[in-house]
Formats: sequence, C-alpha cells, structure tokens
Amino acid sequence: MFSDSGFDMSNVLEWSPRFDIGIPVIDDQHKRLVGLCNRLHRGLMQNGAETTWSDSLAQAIRECYDYVLLHFKTEETLMRAAGYPDYPDHKREHDMFRKKVLSLSNEFETSTIGTAYKFVRFLYDWVFTHIAHEDKLFVKSVLDYYRRTRTAVAAGAAKTP
Repeated sequence: MFSDSGFDMSNVLEWSPRFDIGIPVIDDQHKRLVGLCNRLHRGLMQNGAETTWSDSLAQAIRECYDYVLLHFKTEETLMRAAGYPDYPDHKREHDMFRKKVLSLSNEFETSTIGTAYKFVRFLYDWVFTHIAHEDKLFVKSVLDYYRRTRTAVAAGAAKTP
C-alpha cells in the first residue's frame, strides 16, 4: 500500500466490493486493471537481475494499452446504447487516460524509475476516483437499458406464434 514512507512489497491495491459496479463484464475488466497495477508495483519493488524496472514498466504500458482498447470500448458502447446523459464527460475522462498511456509509451526511452512509480500512483488514483465513483454514475442508465431491452425482446417473443 501507499504510505508516507513509500511502498511496501505487498499489493498496492486489493479488490474490494466497493469497486463493484454490478455489471459483471465491467467488474471483471476493472479487476484486470487492479492486477496490472499490482504487477507493476511488485516489478518495481523487486527490480532484480532478471527483471528491471524498465521491463516492468514496458509490460505495464503494453497491458494498459490493450486494457484501454477493450475496456473503454465496452463502457462507451454501453453508455451510448443506454443513452447515458453524462457520456461526453465520462468519455473525456477516458480520453485523458488514453492520452496518459500514449504519452508514457511515446516517452518510454526517457522514462525513469520515478516515472514508473508515478504511473503506479496514476493507476491507483484512477481506481479510487474513476472506478469507485465515476463509473458508478452510469450504472443505473445501463441497468435500465438492460431491463428495457430484455422486456422488449420478451414481448416480441411472446407475440411470435
């Protein structure tokens, strides 16, 4: 965990039910990000002969890029389909995250171990601000959309001879 004295060797984040938003596909993707943050943190702390901090950061950037492609597409598709009214603001936050990952990737050659720790902190903060708060704001719209869609499908099936 983060503390005033720095890092320790345990996971920097532990999955908690307070992060669950109630949409299984999204929750599973969020758990993947928590795991990525923890692997990067442990990689930086171990920093041994077999793995360097730059190897750990490079792997985290690759994983984070893949995560962004899948996860943000999933969330944004659901929010648009559900007609979530704050979609533009939520997408702007996603765009900021994308920009951070791309910037880090583009500047990898000049990165330092300090850059890597800042990225761990960025991921940590993202979980506590975006996932634990912002993502919960679109859940009602998406769940209402699911209910409307299922009801419409069920009604159509009931009319079919």
